[in-house]
Amino acid sequence: MKQWRLALLATIIGGLSSCSNDQESVLEENLIRLEAVHPAQTRVTDTNFENKDRIGVYVVTAGALPQVGGNVVNNEVFSFDGSSWTSARKLYWNEGKHDVYAYYPYGQPVNDTKSYTFTVATDQNSSEDASGLSGYEASDFLWATTKDVAASADPVKLKFSHRMSNLVVKLQKGEDYEGDLPASAEVYVHNTVPVASINLSTGDVSKDIFASEVTIKAKRLSAAEYRACIVPQRISTRVPLVEIIVEDVAYLVESTFSFQQGYRHTILVTLSKNPDQTKIEIGGSIGGWE
Repeated sequence: MKQWRLALLATIIGGLSSCSNDQESVLEENLIRLEAVHPAQTRVTDTNFENKDRIGVYVVTAGALPQVGGNVVNNEVFSFDGSSWTSARKLYWNEGKHDVYAYYPYGQPVNDTKSYTFTVATDQNSSEDASGLSGYEASDFLWATTKDVAASADPVKLKFSHRMSNLVVKLQKGEDYEGDLPASAEVYVHNTVPVASINLSTGDVSKDIFASEVTIKAKRLSAAEYRACIVPQRISTRVPLVEIIVEDVAYLVESTFSFQQGYRHTILVTLSKNPDQTKIEIGGSIGGWE
């Protein structure tokens, strides 16, 4: 009798263990996993994602749009450890299909998903802050979406795109310019609005019509190249736009301009021994920044 009871108990325990393993397997398959793909592939240009980067994620029922609350996942932060993205708590798919929306850098609170307020830094040459981002990196707003996703053990791939406009100022030596390009040069972008309104459902960006224009200090990548993230906007009146200060000499570019969403614009400055003969050219635009 004792042997029979022991055998029955072992059978029950074994069955419970099997059920537990099956439940854990189902939960693992339903766990939300993400793979974020940066629009650029090298940190020198405009970055791969780096350790401690954070994105904000919304998951909604397929066909729905992300709202401030009530989604399957509400502005959940996913952090990058150098190889994978994880949330602070485990998140699971519901039944059926879903649409996933994500943006970078992570921000809170989000009080309006149709008009999320985002501000680029006025000093984009600043070093890393408490969040681990420089002024330039914190100004590079990225957005991604993947739709009709069903539960799977495979991560959902989110391909991000640049949603700001990017201005590149390149310095080069003219034939009569002697010596190396100065390491102390500074580049400023004048008369642009730094505040954007972003629709997190579409990634569309527009400038805040109530915000004032400011001056933005561009990031120095090298003695020959400077960059700034600019909120997409059209400057229809000729105004002082870009100022290059080289060895206490200021070169001012006055122009109308259209900063297009997701485009990189280039201004080429050819330095001369005689400042009056310095040549400034406004070049073309490249979609996707690269």
